[in-house]
Amino acid sequence: MPPPSSESGQQVFPRFVETCQKCNNGNKVTVQFADDTWTFHAQWLHDARCDNGSPRNAVTAFCQQGDTIQVNDVRLTGHSVDSALEVTWKNNTKSNFPVAWLKALAPVVARPEGETKQSLPCQRGWTTDTLKIPEIPYNRIFVNQQSEEDKDNVNLSILSLILDCSSAGIVKITGLPTPNMEEEKNHKSVTTKILKHLFGTVWQHPKREADTTFNVASHNDDQKRANDLPNYDTNQVLLPHSDHAFYDNPIQVMGFYCLEGKSENTWVSSLAALETMKREEPELFKYLHTAPMALGRVSRSYGPPLFQGTLDTPVTLQPGSSELVKRLRWHPNLTGSILAPYDDYQPARLAHVKFQEIMRRKTHQLKIPFNPGDLYIWDNFRNLHGREQVLEDPRTGIGQTVPEAAVSDRYRELLTAKAKKYVHEDWLVHMPAAQLAQLVKTVTET
Repeated sequence: MPPPSSESGQQVFPRFVETCQKCNNGNKVTVQFADDTWTFHAQWLHDARCDNGSPRNAVTAFCQQGDTIQVNDVRLTGHSVDSALEVTWKNNTKSNFPVAWLKALAPVVARPEGETKQSLPCQRGWTTDTLKIPEIPYNRIFVNQQSEEDKDNVNLSILSLILDCSSAGIVKITGLPTPNMEEEKNHKSVTTKILKHLFGTVWQHPKREADTTFNVASHNDDQKRANDLPNYDTNQVLLPHSDHAFYDNPIQVMGFYCLEGKSENTWVSSLAALETMKREEPELFKYLHTAPMALGRVSRSYGPPLFQGTLDTPVTLQPGSSELVKRLRWHPNLTGSILAPYDDYQPARLAHVKFQEIMRRKTHQLKIPFNPGDLYIWDNFRNLHGREQVLEDPRTGIGQTVPEAAVSDRYRELLTAKAKKYVHEDWLVHMPAAQLAQLVKTVTET
């Protein structure tokens, strides 16, 4: 929504920032925004400045700078969301910091003042009574004669539903075209088409052909995989898990399409299950991010055979955090054992058992009839999926995935295109994705 207009027809932006001041010795700068106040290290501002471009060279890299930086003066060039904080350094050079950029990064690097609360972007988990899966019509994704900007806006809205830390991280694609059964079973899937449209690419194993899907079927050659891969055995319960848990770098986004047959499939919010565990057994949580487990499988049915395995903790935390979760790696079917030090083994094992018990509760495990034409896309880092039972044979599910690097690059590309209308692109290059997304919300909603 554009800002309101005055009687003269000029746009009127609401006040976004109020005042600024430096401390007496010039090593701190305090900025009062409309709703909170933050104090920044002058040295951090100097290190992070991008008014001369985002790249650093051998002279400008901050790790090369030993001198302590001081500020001579500060002032605001305006009070709206597109204004700047002008800083005059001790050597009389100046830098202009976008205030929207400062606002987004403040909870990460600055000190809150007064009643300001230190708040980072929330991580939203869901339980079965709170989840409402957003539905995205197929014809909203593929629109004829759509401008590139409109296409990017649609794609960003969908990616935000999957990736934004405040979202549930799962969507359903509706109104799909009638499938070509033979093409779907031979890796020409609508799932691949949609994911490539949204993210620009899909995951590819270096030893396999491009765009190869994985088919979980109860018949034909696909069923032969069940002999050495228990997760492909449709006669068994497939416990909630994250895909590619046996790779050093698991995929981040997954799509799964029901081509034929019916089954009862499950989804679990990793974040919600972990929060429940923290409340009920807080002392056990640390073992999920400190005690490693061994995962692996041998995929002889693939050509060529693949020998896959890794060693990692179930929970990977956000860098610098002791609480915020980046990713859950979990696959009971393919986990061998916990390789923790002797004294940590018993509590680490108890943590696994407790977490598994929580996720299987009715409050946490969502059971959904998976019918022909159903297609779900979700964040594999934050949501687990599984299969309780096959209800109608023959049953074939078609899966496709997107690697973390491709997801991250595409999300940043779309967020940057939105944000750079208000903040120069140089200032966006180093921003973490969560803060970049927060900046976009700030500039588009203010």
